[in-house]
Amino acid sequence: MPFTSSKGLAALLLALFLVPIAAHAHGSTQPQHGGQVQLVGETVLEFVVHEKGVQLFVKEEDEEIDSSGMLAKLIITTRDGVRSELQLAAAGGNRFEAKGARIPAGSTVGVMLINKATQARVAATFKV
Repeated sequence: MPFTSSKGLAALLLALFLVPIAAHAHGSTQPQHGGQVQLVGETVLEFVVHEKGVQLFVKEEDEEIDSSGMLAKLIITTRDGVRSELQLAAAGGNRFEAKGARIPAGSTVGVMLINKATQARVAATFKV
């Protein structure tokens, strides 16, 4: 039955607008390693802080990105404003790590990834 009034059409459009629509990111943004996740474009970064150090995992569209083809650096700013840099080592698969690294609670951590071949960069910020 066609709508014959503008009120009927407006009601239909409003109802369609209110129907929940699932937003699909380019890959899962659920933590796979117990860390914090940021989606930057199509790149998913998971930053993990634990008692043995820090780790970073990288994926694009749920595909692991080989860490050996990238450089990873952290820029750590503590609550007191003290700033330091930390290089992460490629650790096989899509993982980078800095064993023994300690990041004080309340710090802001900037992550910079650089593709060695293309020099393309991806950056994200995490709060510890």
